Amino acid sequence: MEHSDSGAQQSLADLLHLPAVQEVTSLFRQFIAAAGNGHGAHGIARVLQQHTGMAVIVQDPAGRVIVASGVDERRNSDDSQPERPLPDNASHAVAVLHGDRWVAIASPRGEVLGAISLLDAAHRATGVDLFQLEQATTVLGWEMLHDRNLAEAEVASWGDFATELLEDSDADRVRAHAERLGHDLDRPHRAVFALPTDPVSQDVRDVVRQVAARLGIEYLVTSRSHGAVLVVAEELDWSELGSAVASQCGGKVRVGVGGRYRLQDLKRSVGDAEFALKLPGATKGQSVVSFDDLGVWRLLARPDADDLQNLVTHWIGTLIDYDREHHSELLKTLFAYLNEFGALEATAAKLFVHRNSLRYRLMRIAELTGWDLNDPEHRFHLNLACRAWLVHQVLDSPSPTNLNPRDTNGGGATGPSLSSRRSGASPVPAPGKNKKPRQRRFGLA
Repeated sequence: MEHSDSGAQQSLADLLHLPAVQEVTSLFRQFIAAAGNGHGAHGIARVLQQHTGMAVIVQDPAGRVIVASGVDERRNSDDSQPERPLPDNASHAVAVLHGDRWVAIASPRGEVLGAISLLDAAHRATGVDLFQLEQATTVLGWEMLHDRNLAEAEVASWGDFATELLEDSDADRVRAHAERLGHDLDRPHRAVFALPTDPVSQDVRDVVRQVAARLGIEYLVTSRSHGAVLVVAEELDWSELGSAVASQCGGKVRVGVGGRYRLQDLKRSVGDAEFALKLPGATKGQSVVSFDDLGVWRLLARPDADDLQNLVTHWIGTLIDYDREHHSELLKTLFAYLNEFGALEATAAKLFVHRNSLRYRLMRIAELTGWDLNDPEHRFHLNLACRAWLVHQVLDSPSPTNLNPRDTNGGGATGPSLSSRRSGASPVPAPGKNKKPRQRRFGLA
């Protein structure tokens, strides 16, 4: 046995001294050194390009070019290397001809992590070139697998990647982790916020995760105070999703669906979903509310602050001041009246007041503001101003993620009242406030 081992070692030593083997070993070490020195895929591509004399590109699993070496710079700037699908069912680190290039897939554990290609439109690649391509791909696979494991370990300290997207302010670190974990930051995603309206026995995050898994979608999920945030790129039947979550939680969950943004802008979508849930008056009785379906509410949620303030001040500022000074409910009365399309009976029932009391309040509103409640143009702008005022209250009120879950299911937004004028700005007088009001006739139910 000792003689056999000694012979094998001697044979191996003789083999390693062969010029061809030494060349292979040297090249392999160069690839490893390029990756190990922190140059990663860029270093590997550069070494391969130098040895083969052919242009080299490295692609991610989706086919996007992430590294190019030896490609004409002018052509590069014209985006000459668009996304291109990778070969199907290719073995790990085995070169295959794919159109005008030789491609080797890096899939060390069966999952495609990337690929390296030699651009060979002239079909001049030799066996040595292909062998070098396969060597480079082997090292690239190790490098990408190492990066992914490292990213997963780093992200584990945050809890999960979705949490990092919401809480990490270091954009470069988030992008690096996204690339290593295979998440496309530029692909549009939505945040779906599930918020209990009453205490539930289950962890909402676990419920959301189970529902998403049953629907067979790719997702990220994280806890968010009392609720959970689901992040998805696919367009789903949101009612179905919400019903499934609510059903599993005994009907004690409301779901807000944010707008579509790049994954790196996820906070905006979460803000949209929270805003939708904070409009109980506008979405009363709805267990699933999509920001995209909020109509004018959606527009009012993205105004210039001064424009919003001026709109409110001009049309209903007098009522805000009057209600604050007299502890009255004229603004609430006006909003209800407008929402009932001027129907006195329905408005009185909604406010739990007598029709005569309602008539008096409407006359008082007309006297204070000077607006004609029978004028369609005035009614439109008054309604818009009332909604802008409510939006301002919602945006200034505590986030649902910081509220007691019961607070989100009440009958109206909480928060500070919107001032009728900006600090330091001259007050805008309401039309007709200083003149005797005209007699007005209100619509009858």
